Amino acid sequence: MKKYWWSFLLSLMLLAACRQHKRPISFYYWKTQFSLNEYERNVLRENEAQTLYVRYFDVDFKPEDNEPVPVSPIQLDTSIHNFNVIPVVFIKNRTFERLKATDLTALVRKVFYLIIQINQKQRFQTHEIQFDCDWTERTRDIFFQFIQQYREMAGETVSATIRLHQVKYKERTGVPPVDYGVLMYYNMGAINGDNNNSIYERSVANRYNSYIKSYPLKLHAALPVFSWALKLRNGKVVELLNKINFTQFENDSNFIRISNDRYQAKHACFKWGFYFKEKDEIKQEHIPAEDLLDITNQINEHSNGRIDKLIFYDLDSTNLIQYEKDIFEKIHNNWN
Repeated sequence: MKKYWWSFLLSLMLLAACRQHKRPISFYYWKTQFSLNEYERNVLRENEAQTLYVRYFDVDFKPEDNEPVPVSPIQLDTSIHNFNVIPVVFIKNRTFERLKATDLTALVRKVFYLIIQINQKQRFQTHEIQFDCDWTERTRDIFFQFIQQYREMAGETVSATIRLHQVKYKERTGVPPVDYGVLMYYNMGAINGDNNNSIYERSVANRYNSYIKSYPLKLHAALPVFSWALKLRNGKVVELLNKINFTQFENDSNFIRISNDRYQAKHACFKWGFYFKEKDEIKQEHIPAEDLLDITNQINEHSNGRIDKLIFYDLDSTNLIQYEKDIFEKIHNNWN
């Protein structure tokens, strides 16, 4: 009996240790209204996900404007208080192409105070921020100055998204002055009508993987759990269709299936607010579960264990229902 009791206690201790050392996963939330449905709440609850990287607004310098402007600020609801929220600000690269150095501080202040304003509406506070910008050699200096000024003003943790090409060519594109980077392990191929998948192609990823271990920043990794559709006309991409559930084409008499990942419009019609001409093709690009597991294998092999957090893009039931409910547990178990 005593032997059984000690075995039982040992099992409990091992189970507690596993739970204690279980590395958390997080999600991006990329809508203009923060309002979770029951499916999304269940995904967070079942995976013990407490941190959300929430897109707060974009910043763009449109041709008709004389200054960079915030675009589509998010509206938060009271449920935001249930999570550790990290605001994400997406800044179009052309903002830094056109921004004058003398206007840099004004932009920093505009971003800083808009985040405070959004939070105050819900009497909510955040203590970290992430900047998402696909900067180039031409814009790196002013973007890095922007980050540095923001850090000095806000006095909080700052991160930035990092593309694979910025990892490989770090000498040219530079390394941002942030506390950590998030490696965006997707959107690595050309968006076209070929048979490739622009979201993830292992052959493309392999051109960059060997450079991850030497990147001089602490890194998290963002993995794709989204899909989109490409509208093709005469073999050319004419529109990118986000938040499309491809299975809904199957029972639509306006379309005919022409391959595993393509449908064709039988005649001119509207669907989900999009207009299709006769013979327009819709090509699905989606990351199946086996590719997500392959991505974690790639990260395990090439990062030397330097990546300590996985963030999934993005939390949206339209995309998540395409996976088995245990997909995140499988990915986590596959992640060293």
